[in-house]
Order: sequence, then structure tokens, then C-alpha cells
Amino acid sequence: MKYDFNTEKGQFFLYDPETGKEWSNFLFNDMGYICTVAHTGATSSRYLNEDAISIAYNDGQSFFYVRDEENKKFWNIGGYPTVAPIDEYCCEHAQTYTRISSVTENIAGEIVYTVDPHDTRELWRVTLTNRSDKTRTLSLFTYTQFSLGGFSQPFYYNMKTTCATEFCEDAGGLWCENQNPFKPHKRCSGYIVTSLPIKAYSGNGEKFIGTMGTPTIPRVIAQGLDCANDHSDVRSRAGILQSQVVLQKDESITVYYALGLAEHKDEIIQSRQEFYEECRAIFETRLSSPSPFGSLSVSCPEPQINRVLNHWAEHQIRLCMLGKKAVRDNSQLAMGILNCDSDKAGEVIKECIVHQYSDGHSVLLWYPVVDKHVYSDPSCWLVYSICEYIKETGDIDFLDQSFAYLDGGDGSVWEHLERAVEWLSALENYGPNGLPKIHYADWNDALNIPDENGESVLMAMLIGCVYLEMEQLARYIGKIGYAEAVWEKYETLKNTVNGVAYNGEYYVRAFSRFGTVGDHDAQNGGKIYVNPQGWSILSGICTEERRSSVLGAIDAMETDEGVPLCSPAYVAFDEAVGRMSGMLPGIYENGGIYNHAGCFKVMADCRLGRADEAVATLLKILPDGKSNPSDITTTEPYVFTNCYLKHPNCDMRVGSSWKTGTSAWGLMCCYEGILGLQRHYDGLHIQPAFPKQWETVSATRRFRGNKLNFHYVNKGGSSVSLKVDGKPIEGNVVPLFSDLDEHTVEVTLV
Repeated sequence: MKYDFNTEKGQFFLYDPETGKEWSNFLFNDMGYICTVAHTGATSSRYLNEDAISIAYNDGQSFFYVRDEENKKFWNIGGYPTVAPIDEYCCEHAQTYTRISSVTENIAGEIVYTVDPHDTRELWRVTLTNRSDKTRTLSLFTYTQFSLGGFSQPFYYNMKTTCATEFCEDAGGLWCENQNPFKPHKRCSGYIVTSLPIKAYSGNGEKFIGTMGTPTIPRVIAQGLDCANDHSDVRSRAGILQSQVVLQKDESITVYYALGLAEHKDEIIQSRQEFYEECRAIFETRLSSPSPFGSLSVSCPEPQINRVLNHWAEHQIRLCMLGKKAVRDNSQLAMGILNCDSDKAGEVIKECIVHQYSDGHSVLLWYPVVDKHVYSDPSCWLVYSICEYIKETGDIDFLDQSFAYLDGGDGSVWEHLERAVEWLSALENYGPNGLPKIHYADWNDALNIPDENGESVLMAMLIGCVYLEMEQLARYIGKIGYAEAVWEKYETLKNTVNGVAYNGEYYVRAFSRFGTVGDHDAQNGGKIYVNPQGWSILSGICTEERRSSVLGAIDAMETDEGVPLCSPAYVAFDEAVGRMSGMLPGIYENGGIYNHAGCFKVMADCRLGRADEAVATLLKILPDGKSNPSDITTTEPYVFTNCYLKHPNCDMRVGSSWKTGTSAWGLMCCYEGILGLQRHYDGLHIQPAFPKQWETVSATRRFRGNKLNFHYVNKGGSSVSLKVDGKPIEGNVVPLFSDLDEHTVEVTLV
């Protein structure tokens, strides 16, 4: 696979478009407008407002075509969808733009995509240069199919019967008015405009493509025709603009397009010159400015880590926070983004707090609808994220802020935490073995045990961590009685788990009326699950005398390719396990290499100082390594994926990437686990887990308003010696600064 990285600037360069699947970039702004750009040049966009209501701009993908008016040959700059031969192909995915270039028929083409930082639209900048010895006449076509849907509406209403296109000459493009009476807000109409004079247009994609045509061979383009200046019907609502340019030898032209959503067509009416200058300024800023995701950085001996954990992991987490609306998911994403943006993490955590019920449990999902099922784990993640936020910011006053409960009433953040502990401790939420009920499911959505008294061993460990976090917080703010009470709960739970859930070698996964899940005698699959093993370490529930056998079980589960969620995979559906056993063996939760769970294992390794094991597993999780080359997995080399599939039909391939909590945990594995930059209430503790062969490492991180530059020297030990701004300090805690300045921290492992 031909590609390069610029890890300092967060740029990825691809030189071969045949990747096995789309290698995408996601561009977005603070308004919630998200544009997906494939390495082939195809785009799709949607708008997710503050109420988590999604409006899709287009139905399918948008394309840009070029046609030579002399020989009628046509192509795309990125090669798709026409699949016409292109030369000198290059795709540059960066943090705020994507740039694709190629040469076809002696026409050099470049198209740059970005999202307007202050509007709900994607922008294209197209530059064409005539490299031939003669004058060239070129027709330029855009193609998009308006969707403008994605929201809830009565059955007989749809976008086909409530939207219509019109040509808007004053705006230089097509406007598609959304007249649906059930549209959730005003910003639901679409448009496409250009800085060039328009020769012809079409609002009817069906006629443009043709009955026998496809986007690969659109009838109008392939037959050398012009658009018919027609409009949408109930089957097709398109945005197709046709312009024509004449280029002399060596002459270039730059053209701009905007595709987006607006409340009223008056918003898009402006002169072509105004539009041209506005776009030019945005692109100049995007292309010249440094990455907005560069405050957190690492330089270590492993290129895989440097490629993904500089810029891209933060980029991926921020996207997931826009695209996901779930207490479990968003709390974990907030924990990851705390390492580089505590303000953003705070926003996400506050959004999660108001999706907790007054009895203390939290909703799993609130977009696109509130999930009414009771999941056992979301409030655990809410507690962790709040505690981590206070450690990161030092903002104890946050505990006094008041937030609503989802079912009415309100309470301070501390009261929300107390309610969570009450629900997680309530006797009615425990089963016959004294372990927490799994309810509809726990962290593993696909482990749906049809038993109202089914118990989750993993939940016991997650609750154990809740008790530990609350005990620390309570002591820090002077609530000693509360701290002692939750510590007693922790000790009781620890004893219960060790009394019933350890099978002599490792911890089982669950109990129900059907029997035990994740035990030696399982015949259909799932003899062992990784999460109870890793979380037994992270929660401290695993006793010292059992640690070696549990670690041995984890190590035996791990393969050369990574860590499966369970092993072996289930070979047939099992009612006692639920949905995951109905998947093909090796698919996702059913025995796939499940990277999110693998990250939990990495953090457990770091907790115990197993540096070699931690780094080895992280390198199997990160894309395009020795165990998971991208020419086999087909995943992008710059972002995390949730799972490498292990079914023989798709061995080590991926279903999708980008939208996964693995991004947050992968970032935490690197910066908090391996680099050991661990926030606490009294400051930043340094406890690295470095392999012996890592001699020097450098990193940057902001903490409580100060930029900290870390320089590590590994002399082979595990004891930490610190110098701050050249002065030795005792212990492993970086002192708190009040100057909001830049400081150097030298870390020596001796």
C-alpha cells in the first residue's frame, strides 16, 4: 500500500486508490455539520443539531465530473464513479480538509474539500490546468441527490412528496425547498451553488443518469448532451450544475462550489464574486493553518503509535462525540478527550448527566430516540467521567452545579453521583448470587440473557471501580463518612465476586437460570471472556494470589492478531447468551478481535507494569501493523477500528472504522497507560510502562492551563525520577502551576 504520513501536521497521503474499501475523512464544525469525504472524491453530509436531530443533505454521494468537449471523454479527479483511468493520483487527508489530485487527458485536476467553520455546508475548490499544447474546452458537472430527511414523520409523509427544486439564478445554483410540515426545524432545505456561470442545470437525477445509466456512465455526460434545465419529481430530487470553461495551453482556473442546508433561499443569494472571495478566504485559512488537534503529541520508537496518536485519535474522538448520543459511549469519549480539551469534555459530560433518571440509572441511547431498555452499565461510565473531569480541571465547585433528571426534577452533580451509587447498590438490582443484575445488557450490548435475574460479573467489577472512584472523591472533598461507607460496599462486593465468580483459573462472565456464561464446560463456544479478566485487575477485585492465573488466561486468549472478546466463538445460537451467539463465528462480539476490549486489557497491563505486553497488544489494535496490514484488513492506517473479523470468509477484514469507542480508549492506553500521564486530584502523576528497548520518548500535554513538554529517558527500571524546569523534585507528581505557561518535565526511569 503506497502512502506517507506527516505526523507533525496530521496529514496522510495516499498514492493508490485501490484500497479495498473507502478510506474516508470526516470534516465537521462546531455547529454539527459533518461531511464524509472518500479517498475517491465522493462526499456525503448531514447536520446534527444540538437536540441530536439529524438532517441528511444528500441521498447517496455527491460527485464532480469533467468532460472534454472535443473527444467527449469524461472522468472524475478521484477516479470514481466513472473509473476512467487517471495518472499521478494523490489523496491528502488532513484534519480540516481533503485534497485529491490527478492527471487525465493532459488536464491536471485538484479538488479540495472542507466544511465551512460557521455554516451548514461543505465547500469544494476545483483547480484545472491545461497541460496540453492546444486550447481545451471542458464541461464541468456536479451531481448530488437531495435527501433532506432523517427525522421522524408520519408513515405517509416522505421527502419525495414534500420537496421540490428550483433554479435560483441570483444564487448561482439550485435550491431544494423542504415543505414537509413535520420537519423538526427550519434548516432543512438544501442547495448547491457555484462561482462559475451556469450553462445548464437539472433537478432530476433520474433523467440525468438515464434508465440504463449509472453514476459511472451518466446518460447526459456519456452522450455529450447538456442538462435539460428540468426539475425534480416524486422519484428524484437532484442538484446538477453544468458549466463550461475554455483553457489555453498552461492556463489554470479555480472554481468553488457549496453544498449545504439553509433555512431560506435568501441566505444563499450573493454575487458570484462575493461567493468566490468568501470561499477563497476559507480555503486559504484551512490550508495554511496548523492542525486544530495538535495540543497532545507523542514521539516514540513505534511509528504505528506516532501515526495515529498524533492528531488522528483526537480527530476521531471528536467525530464520535458528534455522531453518538449515548451515556455509555459519550462518557468514555469524554474521558479520552479530557487529555486535550477539558472544556469539550465538560460539555459532553453535562449532556450525559441530564440523561440520568432520578432513580440513578442512565439511559443508554438518546438519539435518534430514547432507548427505554434498562442497561446496567451507563451510570458507571457517568461516574467515572465526572470524577476524571474534576481530577483534570480541579473544579470542585462543579459538584454543586444543578442539572435536571431525565424524568423530572433536578439535583447537584454530587447528588447525581449519589443517585448512581444508590441504584448500582440497590438490593433489587442484585441476583441470587449477590451479583449485579445484567438487566437488558451491560457493556456488551449483544449479551442479552433472557432472565430478569441474570447476573453480570463484569458489572460487579465496573461497580467496584465506581466505589473506588467515589471513595477517593469523597475523601478529597471531606465527606469521610460517605467514603467509608462506599469502601465497605467495595469490600463486600469484592468478597462476593471472589467467592462465586472465580472458577479456579479465571473469572466467569455471567450467571442465569440457564447456567454460567464464560466457563470451562461451555460446549457451544465462549469458554472465556476477556473483559472480566482485565477489569478484575482495574477494579482491584482480583486478589494477588489469583493474579498469575488470570494473567495466564488473558495471555492464552490473545492471538498473534489481537484479543477476541470471547473464545472460542459460538458456533450456533444460544438462548442463554443472546444476540452475539446468533452472529457468524468470528463476527464482532462473537469471537472477533474486539479492539475496544483489547484496550481494557492494555490498561490492565499498564496498571501491573507489564509494559512489553501492553505495547504488543496496542500495536495489534492500531491499524496497518505486522498483524493487521491494511491491504488485508482494508482499514484506514490513520484511525482505530472496533473489530477485526475472524470468520473465514472475511478473516482479519473490518466492517467499518472511525465510529468506535476504541478511539478514546486507544488514546488513553497511549497517554495515560504507556506514557503514564495520569490525572489525580492533587495533580498529574507520572507512572510510565515502557518496554526496555524504548530509550527515549517525548510528549506534550496540557494540564490545568499549562503546556507540559515531557522528555523521557528509560534506564531500564520502574522507579520515576522527575526534574521540572531543570530542578529535581521528589516523588512522581508534577507540581501545579499558576502561571498558565509552558514547562519542561524530564522523566527518568531508573
